[in-house]
Amino acid sequence: MATHAGVEAHTCGICGKEFAQKCNFKIHMAIHTGVKGHECEVCGKKFTQKSTLSGHTTVHTGVKAHKCDVCAKEFTEEGNLKRHMTIHAGFKEHKCDVCGKEFTEKSTLNVHMSVHAVVKDHKCGICGKEFTQKNTLNRHMSVHTGVEARKCDVCGKEFSDNGNLNRHMAKHAGVKAHKCKVCGKKFTLKSTLNVHMPVHTVVEAHKCGICGKEFTENRTLNGHIAMHVGLKAHKCEVCGKEFTEKRTLNVHMAMHAGVKDHKCGICGKKFTLKSTLNEHMSVHTGVKARKCDVCGKEFSQNSNLNRHMAKHANVKAHKCQVCGKEFTEKRTLNVHMAMHAGVKDHKCGICGKKFTRKSTLNEHMAMHAGVKDHKCGICGKEFTRKSTLNEHMAMHAGVKDHKCGICGKEFTQKSTFNEHMAMHAGVKDHKCGICEKEFTQKSNLNGHMARHTGVKAHKCDVCGKGFSEKGNFNRHMAKHAGVKGHKCEVCGKKFSLKSTLNGHIPVHTGVKAHKCELCGKEFTEKSTLNVHMAMHAGVKDHECCICGKEFTKKSTLNEHMAMHAGVKDHKCGICGKEFTQKSNLNGHMAMHTGVKAHKCYVCGKQFTEKGSLKRHMAVHAGVKAHKCYVCGKDFTEKGSLKRHMAVHAGVKALTR
Repeated sequence: MATHAGVEAHTCGICGKEFAQKCNFKIHMAIHTGVKGHECEVCGKKFTQKSTLSGHTTVHTGVKAHKCDVCAKEFTEEGNLKRHMTIHAGFKEHKCDVCGKEFTEKSTLNVHMSVHAVVKDHKCGICGKEFTQKNTLNRHMSVHTGVEARKCDVCGKEFSDNGNLNRHMAKHAGVKAHKCKVCGKKFTLKSTLNVHMPVHTVVEAHKCGICGKEFTENRTLNGHIAMHVGLKAHKCEVCGKEFTEKRTLNVHMAMHAGVKDHKCGICGKKFTLKSTLNEHMSVHTGVKARKCDVCGKEFSQNSNLNRHMAKHANVKAHKCQVCGKEFTEKRTLNVHMAMHAGVKDHKCGICGKKFTRKSTLNEHMAMHAGVKDHKCGICGKEFTRKSTLNEHMAMHAGVKDHKCGICGKEFTQKSTFNEHMAMHAGVKDHKCGICEKEFTQKSNLNGHMARHTGVKAHKCDVCGKGFSEKGNFNRHMAKHAGVKGHKCEVCGKKFSLKSTLNGHIPVHTGVKAHKCELCGKEFTEKSTLNVHMAMHAGVKDHECCICGKEFTKKSTLNEHMAMHAGVKDHKCGICGKEFTQKSNLNGHMAMHTGVKAHKCYVCGKQFTEKGSLKRHMAVHAGVKAHKCYVCGKDFTEKGSLKRHMAVHAGVKALTR
């Protein structure tokens, strides 16, 4: 009767809750006292209420007697169905007193409250990490065990969480149970629907006071504000890296844990981030959806486009703390820092050489394989490295970007510039293993080594002459081609070699910088001094193939060969007399002018010709180099011998 009269006669002395029926009051009291009088015969679990035991029994039998009239989902217990129905109704009776967020289930509210209280009751027994939710701990454990017990029967993807597997299966089945009431669009996940809804409402109540950008959620605004102020409240406990957003930290932690949940269905490669997988897929499809607005170059990945744009903007935000060099990309800075640290993690399996960069190792391996994938479109020359091709192309274009700050000389290649700078610094890092001679440039050492080995790898196709150094070969070929690109500004004479022009200039200035240490004679050119020194040494490398006579100078041999050929290219402009040698013409000209430039330092006698002075000096020295083969008499001059020979022949000699 108390029930009909609305009288609640049974009040709980602990919590104050009132009941109309005594039986309900007794059941309620059992909750406070902890008495569980109803035990499951299958698993032994105990319950305070018989109805709860009845619902639990269906777990063992698999019977789901409670069906949802909206989505047809079935439940073993009526309570679960009631909670499920509140989701369809959108009824959220459980509200958070801290942030005001509402939930359909009290259990979900309890889990949410732990976020505010930062209560982490669930601890990992392996690494000691703590979590607010048990299911988060379960997912974390799969990192240690590597076990992903829940596997998709369609694509084989594995999941550590049953909920994630169910959501994944819905994608395969094409089930989209969550429908937008405004536009009718359907979604597989409710979370995706929730994200979609602000599109219709355009509720952007959370506005940034710095840049004016608006957000639908307060937490998103907070994360945005942190970017402006530079606040990075989320720190990685492994490497110490800091982040403005917690989700970014979570993604970062997955990298440390080696978790790669996103697998490519074509090549099987796994990724930590889904966005990285999406970008990777464009590699297979060949789609380059990201285009540079400046040069029109296309990219498959957004990160590559961003790095490319930084080059156009010439933004170098990453600076080396050691040498101050700046870079557009952080990864390039990291590689650069490895050079300072001397770290060379990439080793060649053939020769054992180590490299700082993997890309450099790959280029090095191409050298072993003889692969030359980079071809010049102008001359067709092939290279193993792209960087070498780029430097080669600069030569065609005449671009010299590398300028010496000391002498102003410009270079197309950085390597050549570096070698040039070593010359200024006097650094000689390249040493010969045979004679220990040191060089500033490796190319000079290579040329020097050819002298030891006798190898002349550079052969002239015109005359067959071989050269140990490429530079000498190129200069030789210029002579055949008749190319004389170096002109004297004083007399207009042209030379094929710059060094020859430099040697010619002192002729006009009168500077004789090269002095013989034996006799003190001075020369304008070093090459002339070298020839002169060969005379002192008695070296005669140039032999006449007709009479066998040897000469110190090649030019003297050439003049001698003209005597055999009867060629007289040197003509006197006064009397018309012709000579085979220029020196003879010069001596003859002195007869016309009366100039006697050659003086004996013993007796003071002067001569018009140098040869006459030499013969005269032999008289003072008592040297008699000319011997009669008939009687053995010696003479100082060849002319005296000839006159003597006429005596033996019965011919009266002519006296001077």
